[in-house]
Amino acid sequence: MKKATCTIFAFAFIVTLSLTSTASALYPTTAPWSMYRYDVAHSGATSSDVPSNNNTAWAWGVSAAGSINIKSTPLIVDGRVILNVLGQAFALDETNGIQLWKHQTTGWLTAPSYADGRVFFGLSDNAGGVICLNASTGEEIWKQDASPYFVKGSPLVHEGIVYAGVTDNNTRAFNATNGHHEWGYKTDGPVYSSPTADGDILFFGSNDTKLYALDLSGATPVSLWNFTANGAIQSTPAIEDGKVFFGSDNHTLYALDKMTGELIWSWATTDANVKIRNGVAVANNIVYVTSEDAKKIYALHADAAPGNYTETDFDIRYWTKEVSDYGVGGFNEPVFANGKIIVTSTGGAPAKLYALDADVGNTLWERIINWWPSLGNAVVADGRVWFNAYWWDPMSYTLYCTGDPFPPTTCHYTVNAGGTSFDVELETNSTVTDFSTADLETQKKITFDVAGIGTTGMCNITLPNDMLSGPFNVTVNGEQPLYMADPTDNGTQTSLYFTYNHTTTAYTVEITGTTVIPEFPIIATLPMLITTLLATLVQLRRKRNK
Repeated sequence: MKKATCTIFAFAFIVTLSLTSTASALYPTTAPWSMYRYDVAHSGATSSDVPSNNNTAWAWGVSAAGSINIKSTPLIVDGRVILNVLGQAFALDETNGIQLWKHQTTGWLTAPSYADGRVFFGLSDNAGGVICLNASTGEEIWKQDASPYFVKGSPLVHEGIVYAGVTDNNTRAFNATNGHHEWGYKTDGPVYSSPTADGDILFFGSNDTKLYALDLSGATPVSLWNFTANGAIQSTPAIEDGKVFFGSDNHTLYALDKMTGELIWSWATTDANVKIRNGVAVANNIVYVTSEDAKKIYALHADAAPGNYTETDFDIRYWTKEVSDYGVGGFNEPVFANGKIIVTSTGGAPAKLYALDADVGNTLWERIINWWPSLGNAVVADGRVWFNAYWWDPMSYTLYCTGDPFPPTTCHYTVNAGGTSFDVELETNSTVTDFSTADLETQKKITFDVAGIGTTGMCNITLPNDMLSGPFNVTVNGEQPLYMADPTDNGTQTSLYFTYNHTTTAYTVEITGTTVIPEFPIIATLPMLITTLLATLVQLRRKRNK
């Protein structure tokens, strides 16, 4: 009795496993932007190409009531765009802007940082602290509460530790795996600056006017040096070629020796009301400087001779660009990308995205965003530019992907059916979900969902003839495709190319064939087999009870 029963259930289990499928479908990001200010040195410099035009590849929007000024800095990694809008974290498909997941928190979020399949946000109001999410699913892995204090700068993740400045005057360290609080280093003022790392040294600024350098080589941090500036330090330090670059609230930028903390040079704007809170971009011995309080973009010689300079001094100036657009108050943080500077204005009519020649400051192209929006920091990855715009009437948020549309992505689905493993290739410009072969043996059907923003949707699916052969019928949400090409059959595989209207709501594609090879005779007779076996078991039980 027991043996027969186990045989039935084991057989059913094997049949269930025989129609599984696995796949990878997101774009293979080749030039990512995986951390606030690009890297742990916060250089703001990437080798990614910059688009040669200001075309919109796609735009994604969401209602965002609750603020009149949202500054969001996205990440582009593993085929995803990960971003924050107030108390919400989102992941979008990099190629077309389709939302992959959303995570709602109880407090507003800072710009994120990414490492090892996880994304880390600071909680900047209400329930302050740090939160860690699964970058693939958006599920919370851990959260550390710092209430009633807040994290205002983006966390830094470096060698398995997450570092975050807290308004309780500390920079704190958390284990990136489980969130365990490792230590806190106390200053004499709240810490708004995002920490920066270079090997075993951690750099961060404080509102107590000091920049701190900590030696992390031991179990607990040890002060390496600190430098007193002439104003609060909320900018994020950047490291290049043995120097630390950072700004203060007293219109001054500093360059220090990273090992000793000694001042190499300082540079000040002529307007004493300017606060340099933006992180700089530094590349090829040039420092690119902006402020939300100035209509100028500055390029300075990083290797200038020691001294104290102002913006009128020729010896440190590489170039200066000033804009006169109405309503522009200043600029967000600059990005150096393959010989170009990408930067957004903070707002204005019109607000703009600029692409400048990094050597001379000339405008290569610009993108106009009208109606007085508030713009966020731009990032550059995979040859495209991402930036956000926020409108207060109505309160809404839009993320733009600027550049050429992405090429179709090729996905491979491994289908295990009838004891054989088949490869199904799908080339598409859509986000594909719920690929299913559950109806393959019963209805000769494959289904999957598609969604996208902008351009017309397309699929080119290649099916092994030994798995499913035609003639085929293809429908998209129960209707015929916009265009259906004649199938191409090379004797072993058949390719089906079709198009449809893109929509952010997923459409279901159904592909029905004529012949399933093999015809799965065991599966087809399974109900009869189970019925016969059950009847046999009943008869055996009756005989034993007599």
